[in-house]
Amino acid sequence: MRVSTPFAFFLALFGILFFPHTHLLYFAPYLVLSFYSHTRFAALWRAIGCGIIIDLFSSTPHFGLTALNYCIVSWILYGQTRNFFDDKPSTLPLMTFFFSLLSTLTSVILFLFFAQPVTLSLKWVVTDLFCMPLFDATYALFISLPFQITHKLRKVIRAKRRAR
Repeated sequence: MRVSTPFAFFLALFGILFFPHTHLLYFAPYLVLSFYSHTRFAALWRAIGCGIIIDLFSSTPHFGLTALNYCIVSWILYGQTRNFFDDKPSTLPLMTFFFSLLSTLTSVILFLFFAQPVTLSLKWVVTDLFCMPLFDATYALFISLPFQITHKLRKVIRAKRRAR
């Protein structure tokens, strides 16, 4: 993964500020990138900070649930960095998909304990458990694609220079 974490954080803030009605997990790619560049403890602090930012911009009265959600999901997924390597182009979208899926499941459990329970239906399963994680993974792919292409081009240019 060649996307820098500050750039991913900027994109997440930009997405939240300018597209507030789009229900993407804008911080998911940033948090996934932080798994590969920071310790577990630092990644958890970043997850808490991103969750607080989301809670500050949302209108729900349950302040802190998003931060707890992101922290739990980050704790679970951080260990998967040894199974998904950061040099593969599919890692960021795939880990973002898992982050979004686990975040949805965790939020259902958290809302069950701390807020009103979520009404589960077939439509909810299709949209929230399949489509939205897929959209989040597509978002992660599109923000990482330019960086991956330029990285590959640099490798080709370096190889041609060495061959001369």
